[in-house]
Amino acid sequence: MTMPVRQFRPASTPPSRRLHVSLWIASVTVVTVVAGLAGEARARPASQVKVEDVIQILRSKSRPTPADLAVAGADVDRVLVDLLVARKVEPDVRFRAAKALSGYPGQRARAVLASMIPNHEEPSSLRAAMMISLALVAREKAVDDLLPWFKDADPVLRAGAGRALGETGDVRACSLLESALEHEEVLEVRKAIEDGTKACAKRRKP
Repeated sequence: MTMPVRQFRPASTPPSRRLHVSLWIASVTVVTVVAGLAGEARARPASQVKVEDVIQILRSKSRPTPADLAVAGADVDRVLVDLLVARKVEPDVRFRAAKALSGYPGQRARAVLASMIPNHEEPSSLRAAMMISLALVAREKAVDDLLPWFKDADPVLRAGAGRALGETGDVRACSLLESALEHEEVLEVRKAIEDGTKACAKRRKP
């Protein structure tokens, strides 16, 4: 006589318990995701922290010096260059980054400044600020980059070039400033040329 085979059926989980387990799993998942996001927010890359520190210093000081920026760590000039070339950065920060580069007389600053000054898409005031910084980091070597702008139709650029040429201390540039002063018609440019001639005299003192 053959005995019937009984099939094993696992006990079904009550609906209320299944719902409880599902909610528990969901809550654990949410907590894990939130914790991960919070960890990412806390653990910012060191490079990002440095950029934010430099921006904060630039916002708080109109003429930040290398000593002011030293608290942000090494390679500050690299951060300043990145801020200067980034057009999405607020204009005041870019302007102050351009001026701050005058304190870093290296090839990196010189190359970026010289390449950006001719860019007509940049504001004239920013280009003028870059001229002065270029003069301060390159001195006599900047004269050839600056001379074309001393005859530009834009008075803002002429003024920037006038001040910058004076900062080079170059004999040729200083002579040019002295002869151009009596022919310049725009008052602001004449004032800039006067500033340039004063800077020339100071630079040329033994």
